[in-house]
Amino acid sequence: MRAMRSTRATAPVERTASARTATTSGGTMKMTMTKLHRPRPRTAVTRASAETALDARESAKAALLRAIEPVERGVTATEEDKEAIDALASALEVLNPNPQSLSAPCINGEWELVYTTSASILGTNKPSFLRPSGKIYQTIDAESLRARNRETFPFYNAVAADLTPTSDSTVKVQFKRFFVLNGLIKVTAPERARGALEITYVDDDVRVSRGDKGNLFVLVMHDKTKRLPKDEVN
Repeated sequence: MRAMRSTRATAPVERTASARTATTSGGTMKMTMTKLHRPRPRTAVTRASAETALDARESAKAALLRAIEPVERGVTATEEDKEAIDALASALEVLNPNPQSLSAPCINGEWELVYTTSASILGTNKPSFLRPSGKIYQTIDAESLRARNRETFPFYNAVAADLTPTSDSTVKVQFKRFFVLNGLIKVTAPERARGALEITYVDDDVRVSRGDKGNLFVLVMHDKTKRLPKDEVN
């Protein structure tokens, strides 16, 4: 006698399925077993995203610092060099982990200037023997809203400034006093000695800033514990 074929409809399954066969007295019947996919834990996704962002920042920082290394803080940079460095700085800026830069703890400390396009800081309009050839540092003390720029060899000049925030990442800079020849001569800065600075990237190691005259500044952390004395008069 010919076995009767089942006409029973099988309900559709909208999940990924794996097939298993079983033998019955009426023939072979396909049994469908549903395989469930567990969602990836949110903490694992967050951790992976954070690690990817960190890798991207580290790669962008390394590329920027490599490009800066041979141009002597910007003194020997050609226009082509400047364009390439600016592009690398822009690539890093979009990865800024601290967009509210002025409230980030890592903003405070003494930073070493490793690159700038500012001719007045580099002294490119002066004879080479009058240029600052030693390291240049900038201390930012966001708690007291003050800053100090200082040159080392050969003249050890410095300038103190007050900072006035105009946004979460931008300050007005009012220079207050110039210290010439390691403070041997002190000159009160005129009212017109002012500017503005936007901190476009900052982390524990690198800071990128742009001035109101279009200049780019790249600095690396030198001493994160450095603060300006509260009793110091600018």
